[in-house]
Amino acid sequence: MRKWIILVALLVAIGAAWPWYVGGQVEGTLDARMELQAGGLELRHEPVRYERGYREARAEGTLHLRRGEDAYELPVVHEVQHGVLGARIATRLDHAALDDALAEHDGLAAILQRLAPEAESRTGLGGGVTTRLRVQDTRLDVAQWAAVAPLRDAEGPLWLEFEDALGQFAWSDEQAMASLSIPRLRLDQADGTLVFEGLRQVLALEPDADGVYGVLPDYEGGVAADRMEWTGPGCEGSLLMERARINAFQSTHGDRLDARARLEIDRMTVTRGTQRLVRHSGPMDLQLGLERWDRAAVEQLAGTLRDPAHRRQEAEQRRDLTHAAMIDAVSQSLERSPAVTLGAIMNDEPEQRLELEGNLVFSGTPEGFRMRPVEAIALDMQAAVGLQWPESLAGLTDPEPFGRVLAAAEADAWLERDGEILSGTLAMRDGRIHVNERDRTASALGLLFAAAGGMF
Repeated sequence: MRKWIILVALLVAIGAAWPWYVGGQVEGTLDARMELQAGGLELRHEPVRYERGYREARAEGTLHLRRGEDAYELPVVHEVQHGVLGARIATRLDHAALDDALAEHDGLAAILQRLAPEAESRTGLGGGVTTRLRVQDTRLDVAQWAAVAPLRDAEGPLWLEFEDALGQFAWSDEQAMASLSIPRLRLDQADGTLVFEGLRQVLALEPDADGVYGVLPDYEGGVAADRMEWTGPGCEGSLLMERARINAFQSTHGDRLDARARLEIDRMTVTRGTQRLVRHSGPMDLQLGLERWDRAAVEQLAGTLRDPAHRRQEAEQRRDLTHAAMIDAVSQSLERSPAVTLGAIMNDEPEQRLELEGNLVFSGTPEGFRMRPVEAIALDMQAAVGLQWPESLAGLTDPEPFGRVLAAAEADAWLERDGEILSGTLAMRDGRIHVNERDRTASALGLLFAAAGGMF
C-alpha cells in the first residue's frame, strides 16, 4: 500500500512541476536567436524580453528583415500557453511600437496596421517552431511604398488585392520550410491588370554542415497557379496561362553544386479584344540544369551580381564585369567538367511543335579556357520544329522573323525537312562544329561571336 501511495505522490509531484518544465523548454526555444538567409533575403528573430509564469508566458522580440539595402525591424509580441508536450504561441505585431520602429519607411507601418497579420505557432519539447500566418482580405495602393516605387516605370496607383492569405513556416535545426496559399491575387495599374487564381508556393531549405543557411542553401520548392491572366488597358488584349508551375531544387555534394529548374504550362491563350488570336493546347515544358559546378565559385558569382555597387555601374561596365565574373566561375569549376543542360517542348501538334535538347560541358585548364574558350566547350544539341510553329506565336510576337530564320536554316542545310518537320543536330568538339554531321565551323563561329556581343 505504501508503494502505491509513494507512486501516486510522485505522479502528482511530476504533474505539478510539469508546466514549469515545459515552460523552461519553450523559453529556451524562443530565447534562441533564429536566423535564416536564403537568396537575397535575410530573416532574423531576436528575443527582447521573456516573462514566464506557471501555465503561460509573455515574450517580446524583434523580427529583422533585410533584402539588399532595404532593412526593416518589426516589434512582435508572443502570448504563450503551456501544454503537455509543448506550447501554443499567438504572435502579433506590437502596434504601439510599430510607428517608431518603421519611422524611416514611409507608409509601411500603416500598411501593416491595415493587414493586421496574426500568427499561431506550436513548439515541442524537442525544439523547433511551426507557424501559421494569416492575413485578412485587403485592397491597398502600394505604388508609394519605398520598396516598390523604384521598380515601376508607370505612374499612378498600383492596387494590390488578395483574398484571405495563409502562410506556414516550420523551423528546426535540420530544415526550414515555408509555404503560402492565396486563393486570388490581383495587381491593377494603368498599364493593365494581372490576376492569379489558386496561387501556391512551397519551399524547403537545408542548412550546411555547420547548421547555417547561407547565400545559396540547398533547397527544393515550387510555385504554381491554377490561372494567371494579364489584361491590357481597356481590355485591348490578354494573355491567359492555365496550370502554370515552376519546380526547382539545388543540392550540394561536398564542394559540388547541382541545380535544376522546370517551367510547365498546360495551356496558353492570347486574345485581342474579343478575337482569339492564338491558343496553345500545350504542353509547354522548359527545363534548365546545372551539374558539377564548384559551389564556392557559384557563391562568389552570386555575391558579385547581388552587390549593390555592381548594380550601380554603367550598363556597359556592368556587362563587362558580369562576363568576367562568369568566366571566373567557369574557370574555378573546370576540374569537375561542369555542364549546363537545356530542354524545351512547345505544343502537341507536330506541325506546330518545337522541341529542343542541349548539353554543354566545359573542360580543360583555367589558362586554356581563358585563351581559347571555344576549344574548352563540348556541345551536343538536337532540335525539331514544325513548319507552322512561327504562326503559332501570332499574338505573342511577330512570327515573320522566325519564319525567315527557319527558311534560311533549311536552305543552308542547318535543318532538314521530313514532312512537316524540320530537324537538325549540332555537335562541337575541340573547336570544330558539325551540323548534321557536316563541318560548319567557320559560319557557326561567326554566328557565335556575333551573338556573344564581345564576351570572348
